[in-house]
Amino acid sequence: MGLFDKFKKNSKNVKKENEKINTSSGNLFDEKPKDALTNNMNFDEKINIIYGDNAQGKTNILESMYVCATSKSHRGSKDREIIRFDNDESHIKVNVKKNDMNYRIDMHLKKNKPKGIAVNGIPIKRAVELFGILNIVFFSPEDLNIIKNGPSERRRFIDMELSQLDKIYLDCLINYNKVVNQRNSLLKEYAFSGREDIILSLIHI
Repeated sequence: MGLFDKFKKNSKNVKKENEKINTSSGNLFDEKPKDALTNNMNFDEKINIIYGDNAQGKTNILESMYVCATSKSHRGSKDREIIRFDNDESHIKVNVKKNDMNYRIDMHLKKNKPKGIAVNGIPIKRAVELFGILNIVFFSPEDLNIIKNGPSERRRFIDMELSQLDKIYLDCLINYNKVVNQRNSLLKEYAFSGREDIILSLIHI
């Protein structure tokens, strides 16, 4: 049974309920809370419209929500690239209410060290533990690459959305990517080793 066959089989037994998610408030600040870029920004549970002049930080607010949902920027940027030039670190705090449960996501971004992530004050070791708390579909000018570029961009987009909705899919996707990386490493090793005594079974992924 393949990884995704396992996903389809298990998904049939998962009862989906209507989820109610409300991002109630958010904070963005640089090295210290007193340097807040947005101080306790509150959101309505239905529709929110963020408007203002160019270069005032509207996209920063949306990007921070995406980072809190997925641990990465929608632009694929490294942490150091989304921290203000004259600072070494940045903080994002978002309060989420989902199905009558409250979550507080604390994101500590650093230029030269791995990011720190905590949910309800408890540090998490793996970014995948963040998935599913704040579900988000983000469309930006960069996402035009979904149409312009090859199928890998479309797969990445769909994988990101599905991974937020189903932990089984996320687990299968992680295992699948590991197998693909191992296969590619093995094929490279075989190609450059010059050895003729290596027998490879048929690999089709």
